[in-house]
Parts: sequence; structure tokens; C-alpha cells
Amino acid sequence: MTKALFKRQMMEVFSWLYQEKKTGKHRSAKGVVGTAVLYLLLFGFLGVIFGGAANALCESLLSANMGWMYWCIMGLLAVFLGVFGSVFNTYSSLYQAKDNDLLLAMPIPASQILLARLSGVYAMGLMYELIVMLPTLLIWFVNAPVSIMGTIHVLLIPLVLPVLILVLSAILGWVVALVATKVKHKKIITVVISLAFIGAYYYVCGMAYSIFQMILLNLEAFGEKLRIFLYPLYHMGMAAEGNALSMLIFTGIVLAAGVTTYLVLSHSFLKLATTNHGETKTVYKEQTVKTGSVSGALLQKELRRFVGSTNYMLNCGLGIVLMPFSAAALVLKSASVRDFFSIPGLESCLPLLAVAIVCLFATMNIMTAPSISLEGKNLWIAQSMPVSGSQVLRAKLHLHLLLTFLPAIPLVAVLEWLTKPGLVYGILIPVVSALFALLMAEIGLALNLKMPNLNWMSEIVPIKQSVPVAVTLFGGWLMVIALAGIYVMLRNVVSISTYFVLVCAALFVAAGWLHHWLMTRGAKIFEVL
Repeated sequence: MTKALFKRQMMEVFSWLYQEKKTGKHRSAKGVVGTAVLYLLLFGFLGVIFGGAANALCESLLSANMGWMYWCIMGLLAVFLGVFGSVFNTYSSLYQAKDNDLLLAMPIPASQILLARLSGVYAMGLMYELIVMLPTLLIWFVNAPVSIMGTIHVLLIPLVLPVLILVLSAILGWVVALVATKVKHKKIITVVISLAFIGAYYYVCGMAYSIFQMILLNLEAFGEKLRIFLYPLYHMGMAAEGNALSMLIFTGIVLAAGVTTYLVLSHSFLKLATTNHGETKTVYKEQTVKTGSVSGALLQKELRRFVGSTNYMLNCGLGIVLMPFSAAALVLKSASVRDFFSIPGLESCLPLLAVAIVCLFATMNIMTAPSISLEGKNLWIAQSMPVSGSQVLRAKLHLHLLLTFLPAIPLVAVLEWLTKPGLVYGILIPVVSALFALLMAEIGLALNLKMPNLNWMSEIVPIKQSVPVAVTLFGGWLMVIALAGIYVMLRNVVSISTYFVLVCAALFVAAGWLHHWLMTRGAKIFEVL
């Protein structure tokens, strides 16, 4: 039974690769290869970034006879990325999996179900960890004299390290689940905690260059602190240099932590997986019901779905938080920002820069991209209501635009205050930004209509592991870069004001055509899904 559960969990984790989400059937061989190539290109891009960091560290640390520190630092980065990539999946897959009730009703020990769930967390952590560890291995083999024992160790380390990622992810997921049973507004608290974690992560990433410089200037002092505070990773580094005893110590500590985590979670898994998290008993109170419009009721439904899912808010609505936060940061750093904006040659491009900033933040809101898929097995409810498909799709668009336009207002206002664009640009900046946000919302919704996944077992699959989400997010970035690049090529031919008008017209036409398609052909597709 454990083998069957393990196979089932692996199929769920890697369903994005082999399963056609619209039909639930297996992809063809060409489809699997194409999807694999797409993700390999994405992971390869990230690997190149981490490879650059590894290359900057390896030669300097080897020349100082501190090769172990290279592995310690890169291992720490791998742990950060692995936890960052899998922690939001852990709570959902361990305690909120859609098939928990079904499996717990079967004669299967809860400990076996937990073991299978943890194997999925391990696989997810391994996938993210290899983005860092593969370039780390390559740089090490190119620069370091490697012994036979050291070669064996460095090939085993990427398989052992994900256990540590599993432990940290499981602990964080357990804390979230425990908090969820004690508080009423668990979704908001979870989002706040997660955003704090994300902020800390990106702060560390932003300070990476300064941190590397500090490390290289204070190797001995920094190395001593690593030996004390990162004892397992210190022995991992020593093992990479061929120390067999350190490999045993590192493996023993990590495996002991993994076993301990499993034993602790096994005592609370059943309770946390079956608790009616944070829901209060309904008390009947006679009230006068006020009627509302159909569009308002559908919008409230979409809003409740959004705020009712931590994964949905965190992965598809980061722009809601980032835009006002960035506006506040720009105000606090207004003197430095104005100095930057006064760089010769940049002043004429400030309106374009302002639009690019707003649009980049707007791409972090991708609520429409998984919105059809999130209907899941309950899609029939929306289809059986006395409303048209176009009304349902319009409500999804309205939610996206509402949650994008409102937070964008302070950002646009601050950027115009800093750039002082004048009346014409002052009007064009918000208009172009709004049209761009509208187009991206429509693109996400159209892609999800054409490639829905209604057979998911965990909502994290359509939210994080779907083509519509990936294409909408990265496509938005590429579109912003392309619009800026086109202006750079045409800057000697057209003025920036003319270019603004042309972009505004192009976005208006594209958004208008796609909106018509959604309300006609798209509505019919939704009604027969």
C-alpha cells in the first residue's frame, strides 16, 4: 500500500509534465518533450544565475583552502530556494489535500498517508534544490581537485540535502496548520506570515552581492560562525572535500531530523487533517435579505474564492501588496529616486519608465489565469446558475481589475509626483497602465479557457503548475521588455509621445478584440466545459 501511495503522490507532483490538464489524459510523447523543454529552459535560466554566484565564490575560496565554505554557502542557497519553492505547497498537500477524507476513510494507517505526502514534499524540494546544486557541482568539478571519495560524496549530497528542506518545509507547514486550528481569520494570518517570509527571502537575494563581498573580506571570522551556526552544512562542505567522517555526521544529522519530524507529525497529522479549520458554528438569525445585482453577486463569489485560499492570494495576487508597498518605499527614498531620475539622458524617458514600473508590478496579479481551473469539480454549479457564461467570465475579469487598479492608484500617483510628467503624460501613464492590466487579465482568462485543469487533487496544481499561469506571468514580463525595446529601436524615428499614443492604440485594439472573443466564443466554451 505504501508503494501505491508513493506512486500516486509522485504522479500528482509531476502531473504538470505528463498530464493534459484540459482532458485529464496523458500527453503524447511530443507533448511531454515540449513541456519538459519549456521547464528546462526556465530552470536553466535560474541555474545560470546561481552558476554565476558559484563561480564568483569557488575560485576565491579554493585559493584560501576553504572549499568547504563554498559548499556550505551554496548549500544554504539551495535550502532557501527549496524551502521557498515547496513551503507554500506543504500545508496544502499535507493537511488540505482534496483526497484526505477519501484516504483516511480507507483501511490505511495515517502514518502511511503522511509518509506518502512527505515524499511529495521531498520531490518538490529536490527539484528546486537541483537548480542550485547542479551548477554548484559543475563549477566544483571544473575548479577543484576532486578525489574518488569526494566525487562520491558530492554526488550523494544533492540527494541528502532535500531531506533538510523537507524538515524545514514540514515544520513551517505544521505551524501554519496548527495556527489555522486556533484562529478565526487563518487565511489572512497565513498570508501575512508568508509575505514576511517572501520579503526576507528577496531582501537576502538583493543583498547577495554585498554579502559575498563581506564573506570574501572576512573569511576566517565568517568561517568560524558557519562552523557553529550551520554545523550540518559545515560537515557537508567537509564531506565534499573527501572527509568520510563528515559525510556520516552530515547524513546522520539530516536523517535524524527527518525521522524526528515524521514521528512528531504522525502524532498530529490525523487531527490537523480532519479538523474543520477555523470555521465557526452557524447560528441562525432572522434577517431581512436585500436583493442585489447579478454582477455584484458573481463578483462577491469570486472575491470569497480569492480570499478563501492562501495559495491563491500568495501566488496570484502579490501585486496587491507590492504596489502600495513600493509606493511607500519610493516616498521614503524620494531624494535618492529623484537623483536617479535626473541622470542625463534618462529624463526624456521617465514617462516610459513610470509605465514600465506599473506594468511590471501589474503582471504579479494573475488572478484570472487559474480562475476557471479553480472551479474544479464544482464547475457545474456556475454552469447551472441562471446566468450566462459571459456574466461569469466578466465577474472574473472585474475581480482581477478591481484588485489591480485600486493598489495601482498610489503607485501611479507617487511616480507622477516624482517624475512630474506634465498634463499629457499624466493622463497617458495611467491609461496605458490600465489597458495593459486589462489585456493581461484577458490573456490569462482566455488561456485558462483553452487549457483548463478541472481534475486537480490539490489547488496548488492549477495555481502554480499550469501553463496559463506560467505564460501569463512570464509573457507579461516579456511584453513589458518588448515594448521598452521597441522604443529604444525607434527612438530616433518617433517621439516618446507618439510612441505612447501608438502603444495605447495597440493595447486598446488588442484588449477590445480579446474582450469580444471572451464574451462570445469564450462564453460558449465555458458553458460546455
